[in-house]
Amino acid sequence: MKDINNGAKRLGTTLIETMVVLSIMSIMCHLVLFNYQPLLINIRLDNHIAKVNRAIGLSRLSAVSYGANVTFCALKNNQCHSDNWHKELTVFTDTNKVGKFDGKDKVLFYIEPTHSEDMLTYPRPFITFRYNGTPMGFHNGTFIYCPKYKQASHKGLAISISYTGRTKIKNTSKCQE
Repeated sequence: MKDINNGAKRLGTTLIETMVVLSIMSIMCHLVLFNYQPLLINIRLDNHIAKVNRAIGLSRLSAVSYGANVTFCALKNNQCHSDNWHKELTVFTDTNKVGKFDGKDKVLFYIEPTHSEDMLTYPRPFITFRYNGTPMGFHNGTFIYCPKYKQASHKGLAISISYTGRTKIKNTSKCQE
């Protein structure tokens, strides 16, 4: 009988070798996916807190540039509300009644709402920057952004706003309390 291989080297893998490689890859994928969810949460947290921080900075800069009051808040029926910070946020020039979007006010930009499982809070209904870039009244405070706030299993980030209008981002464990 004639040899089929004719002395040539075998190319390819056997079924057992393929199964071993697939089982090792499935174990590695399981380990990666186990750590993937917290990574996505942290990325989402960093991205949204950076947007809010930029919006605060742009609000302050716009107040100085326009030489007018600029308000940053979550509008509901053209009025700023403190319990809606996790919804769409609006930055607008505030010419008449502070904290109310009326006829002479102009929208500068919007920020999309947080993820449905996350919560953004601030102790006041709005932040208004004066023409010199400082927050009006006692509008300094701390934003707290909590990912998956119902489970409270992850640490959050906080943006502190000083009396001069400057911001500082820091980690917070207030989400787990």
